[in-house]
Amino acid sequence: MTWNGALRQYGPWIGLVAAAAAYFPRFAKDAVGMVLYPQAADCVLQGAPLRQCAELFSYPPVFAFLMIPFAPMPMGVRVVVWYVISIAATVGCYAISEKLVLRLLPGDWSEQDLAWLRIATIILSLKFVLAVFEWQAYDTLAYLFVLAGLWGIVAHRALIGGAVLALAAAIKATPLFFLPYLVVKRRFLAAGIFTVVFVVLWLLPDGYAALKNMRPHYLENWWQQIAGPALANEANTGASFWSTWMGANILNHSFKGTVARLVVGTSAAAHAKTILYTLCAIYVAVIGLLMLRSARRDDFVAVDGSILVISMLMLSPMTSRYHYILLLLPYMTVVGLALRDRSLRAAAIVTLIVSFVLGT
Repeated sequence: MTWNGALRQYGPWIGLVAAAAAYFPRFAKDAVGMVLYPQAADCVLQGAPLRQCAELFSYPPVFAFLMIPFAPMPMGVRVVVWYVISIAATVGCYAISEKLVLRLLPGDWSEQDLAWLRIATIILSLKFVLAVFEWQAYDTLAYLFVLAGLWGIVAHRALIGGAVLALAAAIKATPLFFLPYLVVKRRFLAAGIFTVVFVVLWLLPDGYAALKNMRPHYLENWWQQIAGPALANEANTGASFWSTWMGANILNHSFKGTVARLVVGTSAAAHAKTILYTLCAIYVAVIGLLMLRSARRDDFVAVDGSILVISMLMLSPMTSRYHYILLLLPYMTVVGLALRDRSLRAAAIVTLIVSFVLGT
């Protein structure tokens, strides 16, 4: 192998390792996630209610259960292990997104076009990748499961696809949008597996507690204290930090946060719920029609997946900067269209520029 050949083959990986090593001190500086997630896991081990034991933990209880291996680790080990997982998940998201885009736009891709696809996508999405790292969040890991599930579906591996999508939904909730999508796509076996795996996973924390003769009611409490009030658009959900996020917070970019900011201090504030629910209903109807149009097209999975992950951002009770890691697949899809479809090139480039500016 020549020097140039070796550089082309191994250069990107050497660059990745060097970049990861250089960024690690910043990642480890503020151990946000590696304090909160293992704390919640320790609560599950003790059979203690999550809101009393780990007040800031608002995620599905099954994620706390799955973080149990991190609870006994020293902080330094936790951070290193989570950093490796985060790096691997990030690389996986880019790799699977590329596979989905190449399925949408088949043909002979030159090395130059592939390089442009990868470089442009990295430039557009890097700030959101780093935002996840900054908070040591698990959004990239959950996204990896979403993308892996989609790839499993189009690769006709219903068991893997349905199960992995269920795992994403169990730890993040918003990937539940992919269950009706599987039904629309007539992937009934995958939808059935999704349902079964999702239910089993959600029962794990309470099942574990029951084996130890404890009754913390994790799932019931999460629904009553977190999910239910958020979906009902209730102003006060118990903890002050949560109430702040549910209001007119400029950091909440979902429909919920946007409507709250638009109506606060106006006469429309009394109709905020009606406005929000109407907006969401219209949006869901439009997305449903788009999904029906591509119901029989497996090659459209990159487009379908892009629409659904954007819907996760729009319809979630809370959407902040690091949640925008979900735009990785949409960015790569639009970059691919700009490279391969001349009729859409101008529109795709304008879309990318406007999105990048607004996302900043």
